[in-house]
Amino acid sequence: LARQWNASLVVVHAMEKPAIRPPWWSHLEETPSWRRPPDPAREIEELIRRDAQQDIGAFDVRVSAGDPADVVMEVAEKEQADLIVLGTARNETLGRMMLGNTIEQLVRKSPVSLLVVKNRPREAYRHVLTGTDFTEESRFGLVMATKLFPDATIALMHAFELPYRSLMTDSQLSRDFSAMEKESIKAFADESGLSESARQRVVTMIEHGSPAAMLGKYATERGADLTVIGAFSRSLAFHLFIGGTARRIVDAVPSDVLVVRAPRPD
Repeated sequence: LARQWNASLVVVHAMEKPAIRPPWWSHLEETPSWRRPPDPAREIEELIRRDAQQDIGAFDVRVSAGDPADVVMEVAEKEQADLIVLGTARNETLGRMMLGNTIEQLVRKSPVSLLVVKNRPREAYRHVLTGTDFTEESRFGLVMATKLFPDATIALMHAFELPYRSLMTDSQLSRDFSAMEKESIKAFADESGLSESARQRVVTMIEHGSPAAMLGKYATERGADLTVIGAFSRSLAFHLFIGGTARRIVDAVPSDVLVVRAPRPD
């Protein structure tokens, strides 16, 4: 993505805070450099550069001690980053749990957009899924999806749980309701200020079920390689007592997930 967007790349690694140095540590600083313990930050940077793919281009490395989410946000603020990219750990149980906590904190608190990479990158994103609940933050997610991925097909889904839908026995009423749903999402896309070419790439759909489940099912069955959601930053209380839809979607879908940080209205 850095190469595709002609963007500068900064790799961040958060390590555990060092333990308090014992009294004898000062004597080590007087010994020859080749006998001193290696600098952990320098070792980590060398490892990152050694493991980086050859075609990744130039990048900077920042290694700091502290909580991963705090370290990432501190570097992002200092570097004036536009996007934070995180990978998920699939094999290490503890690592996956820690990264899940980091992602949850960043989804809630990061002032910039967040890309959660779940799959090994092979090519540019071609099939992008974006969810909408007809709010301005979800509209911003749609607009950014069309701008950031100009060659991708955009699937725009509105998913919601409709109580007692099975009791709607009047077939004409059911057809009218279905037509109203389809017209609502079409109007939402039409009124989002997209260019004509961008609008032609957007396919709309309505699904009945929880947003996280329906987006996850579509991404699995139709092969979407990226799911885009627009979201404001939220407080911890919001996530605890109201619920964080963005967090649930990040957990549920198998594709990479881009959480677009929408600007709050004045």
